[in-house]
Amino acid sequence: MNKSQNSRWKALGAKTSVAILITAALLMMMLSAVQSYFARQQICANLELNTEKELVIKTQKIKYSLESVESALQNHLYDIEQSLPYPDSLFSVTRRIVEQNPNFDGCCIAMIPDYYPEKGRLFQPCSYRNGQTIDTYMYDVEKYDYTQIDYFYFAVDNDTAYWSEPYRDPDDSLVTLVTYNFPVHDQNNRVVAILGVDINTEWLGYVLNSHDQYLSSYELLLSGKGRLICGPDAADVKHQEVKEMVEMINDTTLERSLSQSGRCTILTFIDKEDGEKGYVFYKTSHLIAPWQIAIICYDDEVFAPLKKMRRRNILLTLLGMLILSFIIMRSARSIYKLRDANAEKERIDSELMIAKNIQMNMLPKTYPPFPDRNDLDIYGSLVPAKMVGGDLYDFFIRDEKLYFCIGDVSGKSVPAALVMAVTHSLFLSISSHESNPARIMQSINESLCHSNESNMFVTFFIGVLDLPTGIMRYCNAGHNPPLIVKGDSVEFLPAKANLPMGVIDDKDYLLQQETVEPETMIVLYTDGLTEAKNMKRKQFGVERTFKDVKECHDATAKQLIESITKKVNAFVGEAEPSDDLTLLAIRYTPKEESWTLSRSITLENDVSQVTELNRFVQSVTEELQLGKPLPKQIKLAVEEVVVNIMEYAYMPDTKGIVKVEALANDKLLRFILTDSGRPFDPTSISRADTTLTVEDRPIGGLGILLVRNLMDSINYERANGQNILRIEKKI
Repeated sequence: MNKSQNSRWKALGAKTSVAILITAALLMMMLSAVQSYFARQQICANLELNTEKELVIKTQKIKYSLESVESALQNHLYDIEQSLPYPDSLFSVTRRIVEQNPNFDGCCIAMIPDYYPEKGRLFQPCSYRNGQTIDTYMYDVEKYDYTQIDYFYFAVDNDTAYWSEPYRDPDDSLVTLVTYNFPVHDQNNRVVAILGVDINTEWLGYVLNSHDQYLSSYELLLSGKGRLICGPDAADVKHQEVKEMVEMINDTTLERSLSQSGRCTILTFIDKEDGEKGYVFYKTSHLIAPWQIAIICYDDEVFAPLKKMRRRNILLTLLGMLILSFIIMRSARSIYKLRDANAEKERIDSELMIAKNIQMNMLPKTYPPFPDRNDLDIYGSLVPAKMVGGDLYDFFIRDEKLYFCIGDVSGKSVPAALVMAVTHSLFLSISSHESNPARIMQSINESLCHSNESNMFVTFFIGVLDLPTGIMRYCNAGHNPPLIVKGDSVEFLPAKANLPMGVIDDKDYLLQQETVEPETMIVLYTDGLTEAKNMKRKQFGVERTFKDVKECHDATAKQLIESITKKVNAFVGEAEPSDDLTLLAIRYTPKEESWTLSRSITLENDVSQVTELNRFVQSVTEELQLGKPLPKQIKLAVEEVVVNIMEYAYMPDTKGIVKVEALANDKLLRFILTDSGRPFDPTSISRADTTLTVEDRPIGGLGILLVRNLMDSINYERANGQNILRIEKKI
């Protein structure tokens, strides 16, 4: 081959190489464009979904914040009502309310005209926060006649509490306030005053704008009339920008809605200063008041990962066109390996932290958990051996029944913590409408067995203690049997082990029952107690557990658990904990009620006898001299329950009786309804969803929903072949 041919081949090779490089570059650019298109679509879908979730979370945060205000006022209501006969004492009441609630900017009690003749026509004691001090004074009613404000007679006439529209503080125009107005009743159940507390919306803004999805995103809270309640810190977002967002939300016709899903409204906008495109997601919440929550975010942050991906693709295209050397390619592979290793480490650390937060946030935190009750003393603790573990416990009261559980997931670390979270969620979900521990256990087991490829199992104990009678039904799934402490006697609860959950999906679990005597303590624990090991690998053991529990038989639940935990830690010493230590103690301390009224009537299961029932209920309420509207509510609730028993407790054309017993004292009215019909627990019926239309709503559930709304508590128990239903009303 001569030089001329060699040159032609080199030129052809160079042209071919260039063609290949150009073709490869074009292919990579096309692939990058396709990838960018689908990535953008996915980011948009994820943005809408994640923002919808964020709106729900923010709504719950605001709901909990507002409920805390309402609960705080409920806690002071008795104090106010007791102070009504002494007008001057109301000044100290308003001061205590502000002192005990740091989020309250001020408080006032506006009495109805001429309620205190000696104080003049209007009387309004107030207390307001002034820096670090609280000023208490009589509001200038001559300058400010509160009876001329719409909120006053609205709350008085409708006997209802409500949140006001936002307004500027007259003493500080930079501060925006909202007021919660709550009616106050006298001993005759007559509205005699309006209790109002002012809330600085800056506090709500902090709650709303914590933990944003993006660095530059922020949230707004608007009233039902479209007024701004709170927003981001003024140092983060300009006031003019916030004003424009509020105007856009109030006039949604200015922008085209991008979402037709009905979940939330999505608007687009373009920043007037820098031309940056952004999104407004907002929806109306009816949890507390018809307020609107909006989230604003910008394209630059939403599509930042996409832009990063594009830049990376361009770089790779250039590197391919330049035919990087083997060393550079090898270095690139090393970089990728290092990046993957760092990503894997971050993923593992993130999983551990998430699992720890899930586990600890799911446990009860407030003790005593039921401060208004005097029939229970409960305390629990979980000390994880490592960052995360598989133990769990929980308890709650529904329909005068204490539901409690304790469990231990096989395995360690993140998988065990995730299974623990699933088990805990299933327990709360199923027991919210089911009172049979065996059926609760069976339902959880079926869910855990589904797709249980890791073959993990859970030892679990569920107990349901009927607080009026002391009857405890329970079911055990391979867990350590609880200890029963009566006086200085300690013994195991006779609990059949059964199989742990997650092993066999069609397993039938045994339901057991015991009667818990007053002052009895139930101690539940995981094997992290009995199998705790010291440096010599010796276990703490059952015998030592019995001994320590017996020594604390007369202690409170908290004292018992703290004592046992301290002794286990002393026993283990410097040895590394081998398992989580979980303890739950429940002392049953029912108090016998004394009744000043006791009446009863026996009816046949015939709805024609409802007239006799109504006469009976009317005679009871008249003897108790109950003020309106209690007699009507009680009559409606008792009639609904009795008619339900008459129609469904007995087989058609079967005669039976319904006994109605009324017991009352100066605080409580209780009706006990007894029948010998078929077993039926009305409290297990799922509550009717009144937000659905009549066509979409399933049949049933409205009757029990009515009774729950009219009465303060409801309780069902099956004993001695009889259905026993208790409904109570505080009087």
